[in-house]
Amino acid sequence: MDVSEREGSTANILVVDDTHANLHLLAEILAQEGYSVRPVPNGTLALASVRIALPDLILLDIMMPDLSGYEVCERLKADVRTCEVPIIFISALHEAIEKTKAFRVGGVDYITKPFQPEEVLARVETHLTLRNVQRALQHKNRRLEQEILERQHAEDALQQLNVDLEHRVEYRTRQLKQSNDELQEALDRLKNTQEQLIQSEKMSLLVSLVAGVAHEINTPVGVGVTAASYLEQVTKEFGMLYHSGTIKRSELEAYIKTVTEAAHIILQNMQLASQRTQSFKEVAVDQVGGKKRRFDLKSYIDEVLLNLKPKLKNTSHTVTVNCPDGLFIHSYPGAFSQIISNLIMNSLLHGFEHKEQGEISLNVSSRDELLFLDYRDNGKGMTHEHCSRVFEAFFTTKREQGGSGLGMNIVQNLVTRKLRGQIECESEPGVMTRFLIRLPLELTASDDERESESKEGLFANTL
Repeated sequence: MDVSEREGSTANILVVDDTHANLHLLAEILAQEGYSVRPVPNGTLALASVRIALPDLILLDIMMPDLSGYEVCERLKADVRTCEVPIIFISALHEAIEKTKAFRVGGVDYITKPFQPEEVLARVETHLTLRNVQRALQHKNRRLEQEILERQHAEDALQQLNVDLEHRVEYRTRQLKQSNDELQEALDRLKNTQEQLIQSEKMSLLVSLVAGVAHEINTPVGVGVTAASYLEQVTKEFGMLYHSGTIKRSELEAYIKTVTEAAHIILQNMQLASQRTQSFKEVAVDQVGGKKRRFDLKSYIDEVLLNLKPKLKNTSHTVTVNCPDGLFIHSYPGAFSQIISNLIMNSLLHGFEHKEQGEISLNVSSRDELLFLDYRDNGKGMTHEHCSRVFEAFFTTKREQGGSGLGMNIVQNLVTRKLRGQIECESEPGVMTRFLIRLPLELTASDDERESESKEGLFANTL
C-alpha cells in the first residue's frame, strides 16, 4: 500500500518503552509507513511529552521502572485534555488478568511481545481510523448540537416574534375597530347632513314652485274677482230698476249680455287657475312623493317650465324645448322635475352670471327603448377642472354666496340611481355647457329593487 493512501499516514504517534531495542524497532516500523513517531523510554517522559504535544495514538509498554504503563494510562484518562487519545498496550505479559486490567484502565487494544510488524501496523491503522471516525463524529455532533442550539434560538425568537406579532395585531385590530367606529359615526353624521341638505334643496324647489304658481294663479284669479265684482255691481243696479218697475227691454237685454260676458270671463279664468293649481299639485306631489307613473314627457316639461316662469320672467333668457308629441314614458316624474329644474337653475346662477340674454335648449329624442336628453346653454362655460368636478358633492364656486354644491350632485344621483341612466358633462369656457343624459323609457320592477338596494351606495358614492 502506498504511504499516501494509508489512513492516518500523517498521524503523530507516541511510543513508550524502556527497552531500547523495542523502542527503536517500533519507531522504525512506524516511520517507514510515513507516521510521525516520538519515542520516549519511560512513563515520566511520556506524560511530559503528551503535555507538550498531544499525540494521535500511544503505544505504551506496561513493565517500566519509574511508572508502569497502567499508571501512565490512568493519569492520561483522568485528564480531560488527554482522555480521548487511544492507547494500545504492548507487553510481554500474556496472562488474561493483565490484559483485562489494561482494558479496564482505558486501553483500546493489547499487543503481545514478541510482535509482528504487520500486526502492529494493522492495529495502529485500525485505531487511527477509528480515532479519525470518532473525531469526525464528534465534529459532526458538535455541529449538530450547534445547529440544534441555533435552531432552538431561532424557534425561541420566532415564538417571541409570533407573540409580539399577535400583540401588535391585537393592538392594531383594536385601533382599526376604533377607527372604523369613528368613521362610521362620521359617515352617519354626513349622511344625516346630506339628507337634510337634499331635503333643503327639495324645499327650495318647492318654494320656487309655490312662488311660480302664486304668480300664475294671481292673474286669472284677479281677473275673475274683477269680473265678479263688476257683475255684482251691475246686478244691484238691475235689481233697483226691477223693483222700481221702470225696467226697459233694452236694459234687460244689456244686463243679460253683461251677465253672460262676466260669467264667461269668470269661468275662463277660474278654469285657468284650476289648471295652474293642478299642474302645481302634480309637480309638487311628484317631487315629494317620488312615485313612478306613466306620463307625457312634453306636457310634463311644459308644466315644470311654467312653475319656473317667475325665475325667468325678469330676465331676457330664453328656454327652447324640442320634444316629440305623444312621447309617453314610465318613470319617476318627480325626478325629471328636479333634474330639469336644477339644470335650468344652474344655468341661471352660474352660466348666465354676467350674461343678459342667455339661451337654453333642451332636445329630447328616443331610440331603441332609450330616452336622450341634450341640455345646453351658451353661458360662460367651465374650465376642464371644474367640469371634471361638477358632479362632486359640496363642490361649488358660489360658496360665499350661499351655494350648497349639491344641485348637480343631486342631478347625477337622480339620473344614475333613481332613473338607472347615465349623464355626461361637456363645457368650453366662454362658449357653452352641455349635459347629455341617457335613460330607459320604461323602468321595471327590477330597476326599483336595484334603486332601493343602491341607496347606501348613493351616499357612499356621494361622500
